[in-house]
Amino acid sequence: MGEMTLSQVLVTLALLTAAFGVGGSLAFPWREPKQTSFFSGIVNALMRSSTDFQSIASTADLCRLAGYMVEEHHVETEDGYILTLHHIPPYANPMRSSSPESDNSPPETPKRDEGSARSAENGGKETAKEGGHAHAFPGAGNVVFLQHGLMGSSDNWNTNTEEDSLAYLLSNAGYDVWMGNFRGNIYSRGHASMTHNDPDFWRFSYDEMARYDLPSMLDYVANQTSAEKLHYIGHSMGTTVFFALMSSRPEYQSRIRSMVALAPVATVRSITSPIKYLAPIVSELHFMLRLFGNDEELMTNRLLTSLWDPYRVCSNQAICENLQFMITGFDPDRADQKMVPVILSHNPAGASTQTLFHFVQGFNSGRFQQYDWGKKGNMLKYGTEQPPEYDVSKIDLPVTLFWAGNDWLTGKEDISRLEKQLPQLQASYKVSNPVFSHLDFLWANDVHSLVYDKLFEVLNNEVRT
Repeated sequence: MGEMTLSQVLVTLALLTAAFGVGGSLAFPWREPKQTSFFSGIVNALMRSSTDFQSIASTADLCRLAGYMVEEHHVETEDGYILTLHHIPPYANPMRSSSPESDNSPPETPKRDEGSARSAENGGKETAKEGGHAHAFPGAGNVVFLQHGLMGSSDNWNTNTEEDSLAYLLSNAGYDVWMGNFRGNIYSRGHASMTHNDPDFWRFSYDEMARYDLPSMLDYVANQTSAEKLHYIGHSMGTTVFFALMSSRPEYQSRIRSMVALAPVATVRSITSPIKYLAPIVSELHFMLRLFGNDEELMTNRLLTSLWDPYRVCSNQAICENLQFMITGFDPDRADQKMVPVILSHNPAGASTQTLFHFVQGFNSGRFQQYDWGKKGNMLKYGTEQPPEYDVSKIDLPVTLFWAGNDWLTGKEDISRLEKQLPQLQASYKVSNPVFSHLDFLWANDVHSLVYDKLFEVLNNEVRT
C-alpha cells in the first residue's frame, strides 16, 4: 500500500481515536454526556471556554428560522428502532416559492384527500407532530425523498444558504419533500426496548438500514402521501443503502419513479480517502474494540467533536476545517463562509463503528457485499463462507448519477463499474469543476449551477413522462 504521509497518519489516528470512543458526546443540547477520559481531559483543557458556544438548531428549527413550514414524523422499524423523518410541504415558504409556471416547477397536480392516508405497513408504527399549518399535498409525481450519507442527518439538506439548500429549493418548486434519518444519528436514537447507551443498540451496519430503515420510511411516506411512486435523491451512503435495498428486495422498485445519486457509493475499491489505511487492520481493530467494549458509536467523542466545532476548537478554525477536508476531500473555503459554523456544528451527526468497518471491508474485498462476519460467522448467518453480494444489475428503474473527479470517497473505477451494471442508467454527469468534492454536493457555493439545475431537469422530465 506504500508509506503513509504525516497527514494520513494523523487522520488515521484521529479515526482510531473516534472508534475507541474517547471522551463525551457531540455538542448537541439534547444528547447525554458520557464520562471523559484522562486524555480527553487534557485536550479539553486546551480548548477555549465554552461560554461562546451557540446552541445548535435542529433540522426543524432551521426550517422554521428560514420561514418554512415543517413537520416531524416518527417511524418504528420492524426491529424496534425509532426513526425521525422531517417533512417540508410544497410551497412551504410563500416568500420564496416559485410560481407553478416557473422553469423549476413541476406541473400542477391534484390536492390530496386527507382521508386517504392508510396505516403503515411492514411493521412501521407511526406518529407525527404537525407543524400547525394546513397545506395541500401534491400528486404522486411530486413527492421527493432525501436520504443522507455516512455520519450525516436530515440537517445535510438545509444547512447551506437558503438560496442553495436542496430541501428548500425543492419545496419552492412545489415538490413534497421528505428527509429520512438512519438509525444511530442524532434524530434516530430511540428504540422500543433499548437506549442508545446499550452496546447492542450499535450492532448494525448499512445492511440493517437497507433491510429495515429505508423500507419503513418509504412505506410511511407512501401511506402519508398516497403516492404510488416517489423520486429518491440520495447522497453517499444514502445511495449505498438504496442500491442494497432495491437489489435485495426488488418489490420496492415499483415505489420509485426515479433515483438521483449524488456521490454514489457501491463498491469502494478506488477511494483515495485516508480511511482506506484502516483496511489492513480492520478485523483486528474490530476485535480489539469489542474486547474493550468500545466498538459502538463512531465520531461522537469530545476530542473529535472539538475539531469540527469552531466555537470550541483551540483558536485556529483553519486546522479544524483542514482535518475534515483530509477525510472527505471537502474544502470549507468552497462553502458560503457564513454557513461554515453551521455546517461544522451539525456534522458529524453520529453513526455506528460497524458501519464504518463495513465500508472498509468493501475496500478490502472490492465487492459490494453484506457485512463480513468471518468464515464461521458468515456460515451461521448466510450459509456461505463469503458474504452475499448486492447485485446492482437487478435495479431496473431510472437512475441518474452525479459524481466528481476530486471526490476522495467515490473513485472513477467504481463509478465506471456502476455505470455498466445499472440497466436503466439515464445519465452519468461528472461535475465540470475539477476541485468539486464529496461534500460539495451539499454545501458548495457553486452546487446550484453545477448540479442542482441539472437535477431539476431530471426530476421535471420524470414528472412529465
